[in-house]
Amino acid sequence: MNNEYQFIKEIREQPNKISESLKYADKNLKEIAGRYSKQIERVIMVGCGDPYMLGIGATYAFEQWAQLPAESIEAAEFASYRHNLIDERTLVILISSSGKTVKVIDAARLAAIKGAPRFSLTNLNPSPITDETDEVIHTQAGWSDSFPTKQTTTALANLYALVLHIAEARNACSAQAVSMLRQELYSDIPKAISESLKMESQMEQLAQNLCKAPTYTFIGSGPNWATAQLAAAKMKETSQSRAESTNLEEYAHLHALSLQEDDPVFIITRPGDVGERDRLVSQHVISNGGQIVVIGPAQDRELWSELEAKYYTVPDHNEMFGPLVAWIPLQLFAYFTAISKNRNPDRPPERGPMDFLQKIIYTSMLEGWFDR
Repeated sequence: MNNEYQFIKEIREQPNKISESLKYADKNLKEIAGRYSKQIERVIMVGCGDPYMLGIGATYAFEQWAQLPAESIEAAEFASYRHNLIDERTLVILISSSGKTVKVIDAARLAAIKGAPRFSLTNLNPSPITDETDEVIHTQAGWSDSFPTKQTTTALANLYALVLHIAEARNACSAQAVSMLRQELYSDIPKAISESLKMESQMEQLAQNLCKAPTYTFIGSGPNWATAQLAAAKMKETSQSRAESTNLEEYAHLHALSLQEDDPVFIITRPGDVGERDRLVSQHVISNGGQIVVIGPAQDRELWSELEAKYYTVPDHNEMFGPLVAWIPLQLFAYFTAISKNRNPDRPPERGPMDFLQKIIYTSMLEGWFDR
C-alpha cells in the first residue's frame, strides 16, 4: 500500500520492539522483584488511556502467578480518591508512554508522600514522570508519530516479565511453570505476533465490509477484557468510530439490550467454559440480527461452525498473553477502518483548537503532533 500511515508501520514493529524491550529491561525488572517481592502485599498500577487498560490485563498475571492482589486505577481517580490506603507495602507502578501525563505525575507525588515503593514505566526517559521516581523501566518501543500500539504492548510485556520475577522470588509459582511462561513470553509471543500480522488482508476486507456500522462492540473475558478495551480505544482514536468494550457477562446483562440490526459484535474467545459461554451469548446476538466476529485459536474454530459467525484464527497462546496476541488483528481492523472512512489514523480531525486537550492532560504538547 502506498503512502502508508505511521500507525500501520508501528503495528508491524511490535515483535522486534517487544523482544528488544524485554532484553533491555530484564536485569532491572529482576532487581526490582528481588528488592520488593517479600515486602509488598499488593500492587497498584496507575495510568490513563492505554496504560490504564494494559494495567487491567497485568492484574490477572499478578494475582495468578505472583499471588499478589493487584489493581489498575485510572490516574485521576487515584490522585483524587484512591490513594489514601497505600503505604510502604504497596508497590505503585506509574505508567505513561509519553512520560508527560499530568495525573500520573500527581499520582507519583502522592505515592512518594505515602512512602510507597514505586517506579515509572515509560517510553520516554528522561521525562517529567522519571523526575518523580528514583527507579525507571524504560521501554524500547522507539519514537511514535501515531496513537499508542507498540508502546502499549512493550509496556505490558515488561509487566509480565516483572510478575514472573516476583513469582519466582516469592515461590508463588513452580520453577517449571515460570520457565515455561518465560519461554513463551520472550520467544514464542513475538513469533505469534508476527504470525498474526499476516492477517492484514483479512482485516482490510472485514473493515471495508463493516465501515458503515454505527457502533462496534468488543467483548473479552479475564485478561482479554483488556484486549477488548484496547481494541475499542483504537477504533475511537484512528477513525473516531463509536465503539464500546465490556466483559461477557456485562454484555449479556446490559449491553445486549441496545443491539441494533447488523451491529458488529467482536468476541475474543478462549477454549473451555469461557468459549462455551461466548457461544451462548453469540446465539442471542445472531438471533437478534447482530453480526458476530470471533478472534480465537484454531482448536475452537470447529465449535463455532454451526453459528453464523466470522472466525479469525490467531496462534495458540497462554490466555494471559491475549492482549499481546489477540489484539493484533483488532489493531489492523482499526487501521483499515480508518482508511475505509478516509480518516487519518495518526491524528483526529480538527475540532476546535487541537492543543486544548493536550494542554490539560500533558505537561507539554506531544512532539510532532501537528506534523502528522
